Amino acid sequence: MFAQEIKENRHIYGLVILYIAAGWALAAFYGVTERFSVLVYSRPVLTTTFMLGALFLGYVVFRIMFTQRPKRLSRAILTEIKEKWATSRRLGQGLPMVIAFMFFIAAFSSVKSMIPVVQPYGAWDQFFYEWENTLHFGIDPWRLLQPALGYPLITFIINLIYNLWFPVMFAVLYWQAFTMKSPELRKTFFLSFYACWIINGSILAILLSSVGPCFYGLLYGGGEDPYTPLIEYLKTASESFPIWALQTQDMLWQVYQANELSFGSGISAMPSLHVSIAFLQVLFGYQISKFWGRVFLSFFVVILIGSVHLAWHYAIDGYLSILTTALIWWGVRKLNKHSGAGRNPGRA
Repeated sequence: MFAQEIKENRHIYGLVILYIAAGWALAAFYGVTERFSVLVYSRPVLTTTFMLGALFLGYVVFRIMFTQRPKRLSRAILTEIKEKWATSRRLGQGLPMVIAFMFFIAAFSSVKSMIPVVQPYGAWDQFFYEWENTLHFGIDPWRLLQPALGYPLITFIINLIYNLWFPVMFAVLYWQAFTMKSPELRKTFFLSFYACWIINGSILAILLSSVGPCFYGLLYGGGEDPYTPLIEYLKTASESFPIWALQTQDMLWQVYQANELSFGSGISAMPSLHVSIAFLQVLFGYQISKFWGRVFLSFFVVILIGSVHLAWHYAIDGYLSILTTALIWWGVRKLNKHSGAGRNPGRA
């Protein structure tokens, strides 16, 4: 059932296995194996799988009810699910990819929590602040956004959309895991997807170890924090509307200080994985249609702006992510084309 999927996409699964092995080796080398786990995300992934499955089932039921209007609704629903959506071929293709991601993201979170062990924070953040300040003609990027975005309601909306990053990422992941169309585009997407997590989220994140604007003052305690006005604005805005970024940032810093490994643990600013995956979805979306390209482009713009406005990232975190993600996508497509696997992506 799973053998054909694993054989056809052995490069993807091989990359996942290699990353997990490298993550464990890194933990063993630094003597922090207690920080490494491949099961820390098992419950969130299973919960997400159930929720997305329930939503998709609801969509199927309502579509059949209002478009087909069969005399025997239950039979029509069961027949479509059995013959179209829950076939052994589709499940044999999709389930291994979901399971692989469950282990991968747990290993990723483990590696992310080890960043300050491998490369202590403090070497880059001040440089990144000065660099982006110079790049934006001596003005902090968040200050350039503030006249247009500095209203509690707008900040709340941006935070709401920013928090959709995980659901959107999972939705695209499951879409491509179970789709039976365009195996070439599917392979390109997953190779690029995992490469972005590994290169941007782990390798560069370790080399450019940084905490970002929200933790700048905590990292350089006692000095002047150029992001204090932004944090104070966010706290003021939270008095009118919930700004969940503040609670999440507090949680991440507490977990970091406690040296714990848990769901969502780990701090890393440069480069921005949020921006990277959102931009990857833009590149992927335009391979399907202009409609999906524009949808993902709109989402990407909010993620890029939100990463700065909500004090998660320096603007240059996003800029680097865009560059590296574009290079990864180009490289994977070129590699697939050379191997004969990248022609005619079609519709997914």
